[in-house]
Amino acid sequence: MSSYADARDYYSYSASSFGDEVDTDPLCCCEYFDRNDERNHILACCCNCVDFDESCDRFFSCRPIPVDKQRGMLLTFQDRLRIPWRGGAKQVTVDNVLPVVLLVSLQLLAALDLYCSLVIFTLIPLLLAYLKRFLGRVLPKTKFFALWLFWSGVYLVVLFESTVPLLELLPEENIAFVALMSLSFFCFYKTNVRAPLNHINQPQYNKDDPLGNGGDSQTAILISDREDSDESDGRLACQTCRKYVPPRTYHCKVCATCVIKQDQHSVWLNCCIGRSNHRFFLLGCVSALLALWLFANLSLTSVCHPTPIFTLFGVTVMLPDDCTDIYFQYDIALCFTGAVYALLMSLFILISLLKQTCLISRGYTGTEWQRGEHINRRNCLVNWKMFCLGQ
Repeated sequence: MSSYADARDYYSYSASSFGDEVDTDPLCCCEYFDRNDERNHILACCCNCVDFDESCDRFFSCRPIPVDKQRGMLLTFQDRLRIPWRGGAKQVTVDNVLPVVLLVSLQLLAALDLYCSLVIFTLIPLLLAYLKRFLGRVLPKTKFFALWLFWSGVYLVVLFESTVPLLELLPEENIAFVALMSLSFFCFYKTNVRAPLNHINQPQYNKDDPLGNGGDSQTAILISDREDSDESDGRLACQTCRKYVPPRTYHCKVCATCVIKQDQHSVWLNCCIGRSNHRFFLLGCVSALLALWLFANLSLTSVCHPTPIFTLFGVTVMLPDDCTDIYFQYDIALCFTGAVYALLMSLFILISLLKQTCLISRGYTGTEWQRGEHINRRNCLVNWKMFCLGQ
């Protein structure tokens, strides 16, 4: 069944009305199979929508539109929102398009005047908090927040290279910002790629085979409670997955699997943070924090009147002194609001880093902290050594 589904991206297996003859013509970049498993073309997106035609007729004749017609019309529109792609047109969902549209629109509005900036930057955290709660119920595996993070980084890089007065910046400052932002992108990418290595996909687990290569038990029974240390030889059964898992392994409802040493499920990366990718996640947060601070400092000292603070290793560190006239020129205001947005992002990353530092120093994960399993393992230096070694 899976091979058939994969092959359907390239070939049509719809039987004709003459018998068992099938159409094996490959899909072009603009063709796709719609929600009725019929071959279609993206140029026909405004044609042959029965539900839309009937809904329009009922609307203009002042008759009520049935719920099934509304649902069918919306599903058809969502199914036909596609872009050309090799092997067949790919569907573009709303949560894939909304982040970049919403982010850019809010940033452009924030640069109009001071009051718009205050409203927008107060609204953004509240909006994201509401969407996290709402989408967590209706669409847990959404890519909205991961794309919001990605487009935020891209927006700041483009803004820095196009709006910040480069004549007032040293070349090494520009290189440092791009390098830090690239490093954060790379670390977050590796965090997402290595996330499946934390998953327990085998049917069962036993203490002699911690990687899950075999076992003879077929029932999920709690053999022993969680032990205080990693060296415990006890076994734990996940009552959701119905399989044995190693100690300090927890089930993620979003990923629908057990995760080894799960720290959290990050909506910003759309994956679980566990033993295999925790180091990349922490390094990505550190590099992103430094990049945001550097962007904010360089942007504010470029558009505002800078004031030297101190000299470190021959480099003069400056801070903005007077930013009263920034809204008289739109591109300058756009640069200023970008710096404020970078500081807002850095605040939440800093809080996350402080929490991570505390948890790692005490030797337990974020999931264990939430579950109340506050068990100090070894001392601070040993805990950081074990974390750096990926153990």
